[in-house]
Amino acid sequence: MTTMIPAQDIPGILSVVARGADGSSDLSREAAHALFAEWLSGQLPSVAQGALWVAFRLKGETLAELLGFVAATEECLATITAPTGPKPVVLPSYNGARRHANLLPLLALLLAREGVPVLIHGSYGGPAEETTLTLPQHDPSARTTTGEILAHLGFPPVPTRYALHNQLQRHHLAYVPLDILHPKLASILSLRRALGVRSSAHTVIKLFNPFKTPVVQCAAVTHPPYLERMRAFFVAAGSTALVLRGTEGEPVAHARRRPALIGIDAGSEREWFSEDRAPLTHITELPTDRGAAATCLFIEETLAGHRAIPDPIRDQAACLLVMSGAAPNLAQAWATLDSSPRHAGRRS
Repeated sequence: MTTMIPAQDIPGILSVVARGADGSSDLSREAAHALFAEWLSGQLPSVAQGALWVAFRLKGETLAELLGFVAATEECLATITAPTGPKPVVLPSYNGARRHANLLPLLALLLAREGVPVLIHGSYGGPAEETTLTLPQHDPSARTTTGEILAHLGFPPVPTRYALHNQLQRHHLAYVPLDILHPKLASILSLRRALGVRSSAHTVIKLFNPFKTPVVQCAAVTHPPYLERMRAFFVAAGSTALVLRGTEGEPVAHARRRPALIGIDAGSEREWFSEDRAPLTHITELPTDRGAAATCLFIEETLAGHRAIPDPIRDQAACLLVMSGAAPNLAQAWATLDSSPRHAGRRS
């Protein structure tokens, strides 16, 4: 267990990290670990939390700081025991869809029907945050979340950690609100509603491993420059991960244009697929309505074989099947995806 930083020492930390983009300095991995452990403890005054939130928003996190933040996050987490079989795939889902249909649930269901445990965690399902602040670009009510879609398909947010374990065992798929999975981190993340900007917590939620054993993490960024930071993190951490530029921030390939799919395994990188930049010769038909009902219908028709799996999502699913150990290579993964027994995907 790391030693936490006493609250009275926080002004000294702030004097290092809160001097603006040109004047600030970086923390060591050990100092970042201790700082985030103190923050997660709930003992920091609200003014210090707000100052740290904005300071790291302006400064940005170094690799050493991210490694320290994530280590502290995992250290105070009651980890989950994975079912036997393929490595679980972890999908952080905190954005939802504002412009396009959210097809992350389709990716998850494709993996789950091949026996891969899929854990999706997000903010849908937790208590509403009381605030007068409106965030039109990020307001959950203006987006269709993964949790909402899965609830329509018969996979409501799990209410307890025990239910989470059972659902992974029985159905290979569970959606858990961060409030249930990691209440301390959820408490920090709730500052988003009060302060109006993203910060380090939004990066940490994409990087931590909630299991006791190795998993396949699937992490997405919205802005390409952040890809390198995320790749460097997983390499340094020795993790297994698939990194991509997601669809509206969700860790799923855009159904019409495949991004680069970059795999990291035990410190080594592999570009499974390069970014598809060829002119579109075929426009994949997608729901024009991004609402949950229309998205669920599209997903059910795809899983039932009435629609083809969009190629970029098929490629991403194949990568994750291989990385999880559910398929020996891409050719077999594609064959499995294309020949699996069809079903509608709705849990009975």
